Amino acid sequence: MASNRVSVRLVAEVTATKVVDLSHPMYEGMPFWPGGVPFTVTRLRDYPQGCQYHKFEFAENTGTHVDAPSHFVPRKRSIDRIPLEHLVAPAVVIEVASQAATDPDYRLSAADLYAWEAMHGRIAEGCLVFVNTCWSKRFSEPERYLNRGADGKMHFPGLSADAAHLLVQRGVAGVGIDTPSIDYGPSRDFVAHKILLAADIYQIENLANLDVLPVLGATVVVGVLNVQGGSEAQARVFGLLP
Repeated sequence: MASNRVSVRLVAEVTATKVVDLSHPMYEGMPFWPGGVPFTVTRLRDYPQGCQYHKFEFAENTGTHVDAPSHFVPRKRSIDRIPLEHLVAPAVVIEVASQAATDPDYRLSAADLYAWEAMHGRIAEGCLVFVNTCWSKRFSEPERYLNRGADGKMHFPGLSADAAHLLVQRGVAGVGIDTPSIDYGPSRDFVAHKILLAADIYQIENLANLDVLPVLGATVVVGVLNVQGGSEAQARVFGLLP
């Protein structure tokens, strides 16, 4: 009889001095994408009925969540088809907080990535690249987090097309950011989404505490909900610090 056991080859031993939560808790009143579904909780039973349990309602993209390649690209991987080895990976952190502080529409550029590599070495294949803008400090204030301007558009940092193309060349497993979207707020064509997802590189949005991670050396675990056929899903993301 054939065995159903899965053979896993451990390629590295992971040790950690500290575990950091990189995801926001879900709560009523939290920011959500315009036109989406806010997070709500309905209590269905309480202790007098023997136990407490609830019904949650929210959209796929509410809170800290993963975008699967199928989110924008037909016939690409859905959430449940992202390889497990891509969900546990070494982290690379690129900080653009000072640029974002003066320009809310700042877009990480290929020049930023080359400058980072000049200091720290080539971005490794199979890693998770996190863009730390420090925008997550606004999360508890939804209006400041979404930052709608007089033009009616949202204004927050994201990635440029040239940065997205370079990360595809580097063969990264995923890209994460501490804003509502990989693309900057005013975007209407979502070009960074399309470039990365077309290359089967998943994305994590609405991350938290990226400023706690070291530039190199942390391992990140992406505990995304295993939704069959899902284009996006919520995730508990945490970093193991060296």
